[in-house]
Amino acid sequence: MSDHVSIVTQRRPAQLASATNRSSSVTVPAEIAMTSTQAAPTAASTTVIIPGVLNYLKVIPMFATGTSSPALRATGWSYCKSIDRWFPSHLCKVGLTSLNTVGNSINGSTLFGAYDMSLTSGDAKLVYEGAADQGNGFILIDTVGADLVELSFETASGAVACNAIISEV
Repeated sequence: MSDHVSIVTQRRPAQLASATNRSSSVTVPAEIAMTSTQAAPTAASTTVIIPGVLNYLKVIPMFATGTSSPALRATGWSYCKSIDRWFPSHLCKVGLTSLNTVGNSINGSTLFGAYDMSLTSGDAKLVYEGAADQGNGFILIDTVGADLVELSFETASGAVACNAIISEV
């Protein structure tokens, strides 16, 4: 008889963050309001809500052509049962400084990944090539402790189609 315990984990495969492309907003609100009820935060036309993962969330942000200053912000939501309330915590905001010229057809729109990124705030690991069309860069976001993760899409040029490919790490 063995004295050790083995834990087997299985991550979900990569998937689209949303079954329909989102519409980015000109700017994402600076503050995210806490909810005052038991209801969990819900997705809007500019955001997507996904279940929290145990460790890191890999995000490949994708935006349509004509996008000016695209950015992605991640917010972690934690539920406190004793007071029946959800609390947000800022995880990161990443600016996508350059988009590829070769796109991917996603939900009827051609979306482009980033090849250059910059961390605006928070903590995340950025992985990108730095040269056009050499692959899509991605963001590793530490989601430990978040029951839900909200991804918000932002541009400086108005509403355009956007989405993300996500997977657990």
